[in-house]
Amino acid sequence: MIEKWLSSKLNAFVLLILVSFVLYFNTLSHQYALDDAIVITDNSFVKQGFDGIDEILTTELFTGFFGVKKNLVEGGRFRPLSLISFAIEYELFGLNPAISHFLNILLYALTAIVLYQLMLLILKQKVMGNPLHLVAMSIAMLWLVHPLHTEVVANIKGRDEIFTLLGALLSVKYLWLFFEKNNKWYYLASLFAFFLALLSKEMAITFVLIIPLTFHFFSNIDTKKWLVPILGFAIPTIIFLLMRQSIMGEPAQTGASVPQELMNDSFLGATINQKWATIILTLSWYLKLLWIPYPLTFDYYPYHVSLTTFANPLVIGSIIIHLALLFWAIKGWKRKSVWSYAILFYALSFSIVSNVLFPIGTFMSERFMFMPSIGWAIGLIWALHWLMSQPKTWAKPLTYMLVILVILPFGAQTVARNQAWANDYMLFTTDVLTSKGSAKSNTSAGGKMIEEVEKFEKVLRESPKNFKLMAETIESSNLRDADKQALLEGGINANLKLKLEQFNHQHLAQALAYLEKAVEIHPTYVDALLLLGNAHYKYNKNFDGTWQAYEKILIKNPSHKLVEQNWTLILSDSLDMKQKIQFYKKYLKYNPRHFESYYQIGNIYGRGLNQLDSAIVYLEYAKAINPNNSKVFKDLGVAYGMSKMYEKALPAMQRAYALDPNDKQIALNIGVTYQMIGKIDSAQYYFKLGAPTQNP
Repeated sequence: MIEKWLSSKLNAFVLLILVSFVLYFNTLSHQYALDDAIVITDNSFVKQGFDGIDEILTTELFTGFFGVKKNLVEGGRFRPLSLISFAIEYELFGLNPAISHFLNILLYALTAIVLYQLMLLILKQKVMGNPLHLVAMSIAMLWLVHPLHTEVVANIKGRDEIFTLLGALLSVKYLWLFFEKNNKWYYLASLFAFFLALLSKEMAITFVLIIPLTFHFFSNIDTKKWLVPILGFAIPTIIFLLMRQSIMGEPAQTGASVPQELMNDSFLGATINQKWATIILTLSWYLKLLWIPYPLTFDYYPYHVSLTTFANPLVIGSIIIHLALLFWAIKGWKRKSVWSYAILFYALSFSIVSNVLFPIGTFMSERFMFMPSIGWAIGLIWALHWLMSQPKTWAKPLTYMLVILVILPFGAQTVARNQAWANDYMLFTTDVLTSKGSAKSNTSAGGKMIEEVEKFEKVLRESPKNFKLMAETIESSNLRDADKQALLEGGINANLKLKLEQFNHQHLAQALAYLEKAVEIHPTYVDALLLLGNAHYKYNKNFDGTWQAYEKILIKNPSHKLVEQNWTLILSDSLDMKQKIQFYKKYLKYNPRHFESYYQIGNIYGRGLNQLDSAIVYLEYAKAINPNNSKVFKDLGVAYGMSKMYEKALPAMQRAYALDPNDKQIALNIGVTYQMIGKIDSAQYYFKLGAPTQNP
């Protein structure tokens, strides 16, 4: 019955679309998450709509986010197609994540349909009769439901992966149809689809080898006949590489290199032994996740995957498994075994992101299995097809049962995993429980928890008795539904304020723990240290803890802007004046020309401690650093005046007044100084300038 129903391609298409939306329907209410800020919400080119497309096509991927070209990863990134689609969306719908999620699901379903169509084309010489539709559908369906794909589909930014695979599969499909129908338009469509795949993501280039591989294993056409047209794929490849080279340039041309940072190079500081042993270990992790996709996480940065050596039995096991797969693939080459093709498809599509050929910046990532998982699906379904073809009465029922036992749990896990992608808060606080050893995951979770606390702190500070506003803030927050219900349980009353205060305290304590863990893993991680310093201050105004975190950043970067801004702001809080001076002096050790520190020390010595000599010394330093700041001349004039050094007070005050003639207090101070030295006429003149303006 099912075989007959699936023999209709329309039924198959409807089924694949329906399953796609069943799997990912719960993402339609999701917000933007993870790297969506880079490619959508904070990308200046995308937010220009149609007008930004020209810049998207002529700049590196990160330029629209940072405003300048950034060499964040080796080789840079030129992937304009998905950004163009986001720019078009923005022009038509504004920032609307529901539309973006809907389109991701639709494109994912379309990719599954093209995969199904391609399997019908290439397997028809291997599978005779009605089972062809069942085999093709099983491959497409198994690939469709795989939980490893949630990172691509549920995260809007993952559209580049979808576009890449969709374009690559279309290029094979159209090329196959070109040979079948002898229609040149199919050939041109094939080249164009491949070019679009390259514009989506560089890893499409692996299909330069996968395409001839496909024809070798499945086509009855003489090799000489299909080889020449396939060589034509060099044209879109060369065009893409030339475009990429003209935009990316060479590192020497940009005057910058990739930052030496563990979050950009997971193997930084590792020995050769550790590097290659860890790479080989991750190869087996990928295989494990294909068969048992649990637990899943967005974060495989250091050190969710721990560095290892060749003494690890798991590394030896990984070598044995991969050598066995290679042997099997080679053994089946001449007889054109489908299993050999599945293995080689997996290996080729995975090669470019495996860390084997060149570094990719992280140990591994689930999205890197989006394309290779097709090889896995082909291999598994072909094994089940072999089982079903056995002349045993139990073979076919057992095959159906095995397919169901894989597809149903995978589908259920996909639906469940999507929930973590609802927003950054949900994603980071969920995955940190899996990626406990990752500095990035701990930092991300701690940072997002602080952001949620800040929302509640604001409403508590600005509207301490507006319980309705507090409830609305909770409802609109990124918290889990259970947390929202717990806070709102008992109604909107004074108790809500107490609950929020307790929640903030607990959240800050957990954020602090995550950030301390991140720094323990990666002691020089600037993002973690900055947030850790902030958390120490927010949690219990631990100025020493804040300074210790900030100081580690200053050791590497003495002029770090955010440390300067945050530290200056924090020291404006209520704190013993002598302690403030000590902290400002500590900061000056790293940034000896920091105007604000000298000025504040001078201000505290003068106004707070009445130590005018010390005040004058530091204010003079501040003046030397910034000779155009009116406030330092104003305070310096007052300090000289109170020290009865009128000959120095007057020039300082007059300079202050020249810089800020609207400050009437400076005029009054000048008047008082002239009065003290007996120049009454001059004093009266400045008293008039400093007199309050009378309203008519």
